Amino acid sequence: MRNYRDTSSGTDQTIARRHNRAQVMNRLRVQGSVSRASLAKQTGLTRSTISRIVDELIAEKLILEGESISNGRGRPGILLSLNAQGGAAIGLEIGVNFISILLTDFLSTPIWRERITLDEGLEYEDYVNEAEKLIEVAHQKAQKRDLPLMGIGIAVWGLVSDQENLIHFAPNLKWRDVSLGNKWQEKYGVQVITENDANASALGEYYFGAGKELENFIYLSMDIGIGSGIISKGHLFRGADGYAGEIGHITIDPNGEFCSCGRRGCLETKVGRNVIVQQYLELSKSDNTNLEEIIQRGEAGDEDARSIFEKAGEHLGHGIGHYINLINPHGIILGWSLGQAYDMLLPGIEKGLKKFSLPDLREDLVIIPSSNGADAALLGCIALVLDEIIRETI
Repeated sequence: MRNYRDTSSGTDQTIARRHNRAQVMNRLRVQGSVSRASLAKQTGLTRSTISRIVDELIAEKLILEGESISNGRGRPGILLSLNAQGGAAIGLEIGVNFISILLTDFLSTPIWRERITLDEGLEYEDYVNEAEKLIEVAHQKAQKRDLPLMGIGIAVWGLVSDQENLIHFAPNLKWRDVSLGNKWQEKYGVQVITENDANASALGEYYFGAGKELENFIYLSMDIGIGSGIISKGHLFRGADGYAGEIGHITIDPNGEFCSCGRRGCLETKVGRNVIVQQYLELSKSDNTNLEEIIQRGEAGDEDARSIFEKAGEHLGHGIGHYINLINPHGIILGWSLGQAYDMLLPGIEKGLKKFSLPDLREDLVIIPSSNGADAALLGCIALVLDEIIRETI
């Protein structure tokens, strides 16, 4: 990473100071506790620059001084760490029939969480009203702990423009060109960051879950729709406008069923919560069931369920295969509700990959389940908020 020193003036000097602060805080975020001397060595900054930054951050109550350590030479060093009481972050996820919220402290430690179920087909204003109620409760809980609110991260199932913080198109929610952030940003006086749910989930896995050991991977968000978040060299790849990763709309069957996007034969028409439930009802002649029950039956040996998941896995392998050929990831993380069927999907995925990906590109590929489940996007939202403070960009 390039190091900046305060040798310029004006705007350049301000940018340099921000970058240097970000370096210091990110080291503390990753390593937990670090001395001033170690920070200087790791960042390449002078000890005087480190001391100035540390003094500023202590004054702002973002970091704390801890115990002294000695290496046997010179004066003992004092360990520094992020201050859990430095502030609070709110993560919010809005899906087709639910809203989830998570409140954490500055170390991402959960303080409060809630999930409410909504009727499908509600209007945009209904979602906003319910979300506002949850955010207000979270804000009050943060105030009671004397934690200043640092920001709100929102994950939405749809296309989110990272240039305008705008939800451009959420087909399953039937939203187009709406913004959730402006009103809440004005009310609470903090930045509100909106992100696609799969991107947020990828960040959640990278910082807090199955992706911690992977620098290059694809997270698949699999529920009613199929989305993906791409982590490349430890950074989220969003594309030119923030719309990268729409794997659910890769064409699998040009003559297939119509998709919610208006095209035919997208991956979402072959794989997804509603698709699998309908296929199971038709194959098993059952009257009523849901995805969770089908997964349980498959794990108990139900052949109808297992065959459906294997076929769904083949379709996923088809879509993933194109990704592998294009961007050469080290790993695939299967998440959200369909990620619970990992063991039943995997044989079909591997079969599909053999048909649609180059052997050399999949040789060292790992396919693993999410370790955060339905919390991945919420944790990613928290990471978005904290990253605005700790690092310049993700």
